[in-house]
Amino acid sequence: MPPLSDSPVLARIKRANPKLVGQWTRRQVKSVAARSGYLVTKLDDEARRYARVSHNDEVALPAGAEEALRGDNPKLVELQQAYDALDIAATSHTQWRTGWLGRNLSLAWFRGDNAYVWQFRQLRNAAEARMYLTLLDVESRDELGLLKTLEEDGRFGAWTFSYGTRPPVSRDLLDSVNEINYLDARMKLSSIEGLRVLDIGAGYGRLAHRVSSALPNLAAYDCIDGVATSTFLCDYYLDYRKVPDTVRVVRLDQWETLADEYDIAVNVHSFSECSLETIRWWLERIAERNIEWLLIVPNTPNQLLSTELDGSMLDFAPEVRRAGYEQVDARPVFESDELRKLIDLHDTFHLFRRVGSGG
Repeated sequence: MPPLSDSPVLARIKRANPKLVGQWTRRQVKSVAARSGYLVTKLDDEARRYARVSHNDEVALPAGAEEALRGDNPKLVELQQAYDALDIAATSHTQWRTGWLGRNLSLAWFRGDNAYVWQFRQLRNAAEARMYLTLLDVESRDELGLLKTLEEDGRFGAWTFSYGTRPPVSRDLLDSVNEINYLDARMKLSSIEGLRVLDIGAGYGRLAHRVSSALPNLAAYDCIDGVATSTFLCDYYLDYRKVPDTVRVVRLDQWETLADEYDIAVNVHSFSECSLETIRWWLERIAERNIEWLLIVPNTPNQLLSTELDGSMLDFAPEVRRAGYEQVDARPVFESDELRKLIDLHDTFHLFRRVGSGG
């Protein structure tokens, strides 16, 4: 990566307002460090444990998991070789590269605090209290009653939190419940007969597992990811969870087998970790298909920004419009102003609809 002093963004800031240079540089250092697995902040002794990759080992791994979830697993090795051989933009990673994954992921404990789900690093100290406030916020909008039906068992290193007589919750569970309820409120997700979902950047299959458990109207849920490790874990995890046959993991080298029609495409915290070139490639795949709705949850509060090799971030909203989508809704993932300030999490739902399909 070139030094920050060579960044074209920094050059523009210098010309516009030199006083902002120091502030921008500090933000960039923190951003680059976070992508490398570090949190740049002042920490007391109690808080240090929250600033690193970690997992909860109080729940033992399932039988055979430690042997299967290894970097030298022949299936993962073959997947990586197949992905490396592809000459498409979806494999040109700016963040999810081998070295970064090695620092940010313990393969057998993939549901811990790591590359896929930040838990303690996001909440820092007082995590238990902050997670409780998050639970109350999500619970207030749980019109589908998913917190009463979906379960969290803490498998594969997930940090869990229990409050009174409530069943345990995790970041995985709360995010999923919140996302499903948001989509149901905006586009009646649970009422679409024969619901078909395309999950781009599906990670280890978090949302696929929860949607298939929550919505009996689901007819097809396809998971695809540009990272071989994600495809490997997604396939393993969804098999472990015994999801229905309606859920499918599609290898990137078989992307042409994706269906021609879906009701919605979702991208949660994935496009933000890709280059503009990669995002454009995925949006072209969406534009080729009959997909009415598109949900994007970026890593930045208000803008849709990519992650480039030089550390800069480019606006990809014009690419979404170019793919034929117009924004119909944008609102904070957590609607309580006080909560967002307390946990310093300002993610936003960005919902788009294909131009001309609105009723």
